[in-house]
Amino acid sequence: MSWPILSVTLFLPLAGAVAILAIPASRVRTIRLALMAVTALTLGLTCVVLVAYLAVPPAAASKLSGTANGQSLSSIHSPITFQFQEQVNWLQSGTSLSHLHLAFNEGNSAFNQAAPPPINFSYHLGVDGLSVWLMALAALLFLVAAVVLSQRETRLRTFAVLMLLSEVGVLGVLTSLDLILFYFFWEAALIPLYFLMIGWGDPNRGRAALKFIIYTVAGSLFMLLAIFGVYFITGAQTGVYTFDLPTLIAAQSFVHTTQATTFSLFGHSFAWLNPQEWLFLAFALAFAIKVPLVPFHSWLPDAYSSGTTPFLVFFAGIVSKLGAFGLIRYNLTLFPQASHTFQPLMLGLAIASILYGALAALAQTDLKRIVGFASISHLGFVVLGIFALNVDGLNGAIIQMVNHGIVIAALFICVGVVESRFASRTLSQLGGLARPMPVLAGLFLVVTLAGLGMPLLNSFVGEFLILLGAFQASPVWAVLASLGVIVACWYMLRMYQGLTQGELRLPGTGAVSEQLQAVSRRLGRLDVGPVEVVALVPLVALMLVIGVYPAPVIRYGRFSAAQYVQAANRQTATEPALASSRSAARSQP
Repeated sequence: MSWPILSVTLFLPLAGAVAILAIPASRVRTIRLALMAVTALTLGLTCVVLVAYLAVPPAAASKLSGTANGQSLSSIHSPITFQFQEQVNWLQSGTSLSHLHLAFNEGNSAFNQAAPPPINFSYHLGVDGLSVWLMALAALLFLVAAVVLSQRETRLRTFAVLMLLSEVGVLGVLTSLDLILFYFFWEAALIPLYFLMIGWGDPNRGRAALKFIIYTVAGSLFMLLAIFGVYFITGAQTGVYTFDLPTLIAAQSFVHTTQATTFSLFGHSFAWLNPQEWLFLAFALAFAIKVPLVPFHSWLPDAYSSGTTPFLVFFAGIVSKLGAFGLIRYNLTLFPQASHTFQPLMLGLAIASILYGALAALAQTDLKRIVGFASISHLGFVVLGIFALNVDGLNGAIIQMVNHGIVIAALFICVGVVESRFASRTLSQLGGLARPMPVLAGLFLVVTLAGLGMPLLNSFVGEFLILLGAFQASPVWAVLASLGVIVACWYMLRMYQGLTQGELRLPGTGAVSEQLQAVSRRLGRLDVGPVEVVALVPLVALMLVIGVYPAPVIRYGRFSAAQYVQAANRQTATEPALASSRSAARSQP
């Protein structure tokens, strides 16, 4: 594409937020329509990007061109192919950043940066087969959130502006190809999310927002230090001092594992981790908090139980996927050797999240907390697929990230309908709603079956591939993870049956009485309304389409998964090639 579609897509919500600020706060209908229009246009642009990306023939891995001291560098390549790249110098000192830019599919000469190290940040955007799907998911869920946002919402204009700023942050994280730019959007997204959490929700929202911010900022600080570590360690070994992600990915073929750090105790020295492993752990900590993985999960149930439905649609549907996205995009590509070293650790955390989240969901009576702990369990499957480190597992993880976003958003809409009608979300106080609310019960049934991984629905596709990949890594991991599938059937059906089947139960009522029967006759007017139907039907349709005909999703996801597996399985270049690259870097003007 010749025009900057990624920049337009990224900053359209920002322009929409500015436009909404110009609308008087009293014109709530206009504000809501403007919000839906902006999010719909953003979805349209992301769909254009998705279709255009899928229409491009799969490209081979991008190779380096040129020679270093007479030795060809054609054997060194970057396994990840990025499309629709846009790059502008942002902050620059020293040598021009243009020497560092990787022109994918056209060859490049990246290893030409001489000392002293420059400071080069760039506004560099691009997409691959991982981010393009998540961009479409994010845009869809922000539109769904705009649809379910009520005109009676307090401070509607402020909510709409913060929501659009959150969308800018999410899209920025997904499209950034510079580590500093990525970190900027990663942190910038926290600000509107914090104010959305603290400004709307139940009385416990302040505590939940504070816990979320403390967890996330702590992890982000370690990631920032690790970004500097990547910059200096990669530069010291290759002569390439840059924050540009495609360049850094290609450079990892030249980066050797350096000597492990040591510590002394009572006169004895003990080897610890090497710098690459420390950097892996720092990135992984930030992403594990965002997923979240057990034991970094305690912020999530509080955040989910205190948030409003529109907020939870995009917060649970896409923000939690940013952690899994980071593990794939950064940990596997920048630290391939450490990814294999810590594979058992990450698989163990994934299994712990699957089983703990499932058992905790089974013990809850609050509908939102059930969904929250179920989300921890489902995202544990995603991390399991990522660190199976094979194509089937990673393909399943990418698909399941999209599937989970669709299912979790629909679950929170259904729970929000119940809470708005009866001012309660306690399972023991509600029951028998299928007869007076048949539309809700029917839609909720499909969502519930998708959530537990029923065949012919979308989650089955992702979980099947993840378990297949986990079995290839080790049958033990697959067996342990399958226990989570069994418990998922238990807590999801328990929630659905308790809410919709049996005698009618409502808050403040006891056994069936004439008064309760009268309430039941009036409940027909409280069934799912047109707004909720408009929000739920597209999500349910996607569950059915992906479940019945998953071949296109699997095919396109497999190409991207193969690229990331190739990145994680790279061997470090030989010492002669490394010496040649250093010599070539120093000889460049």
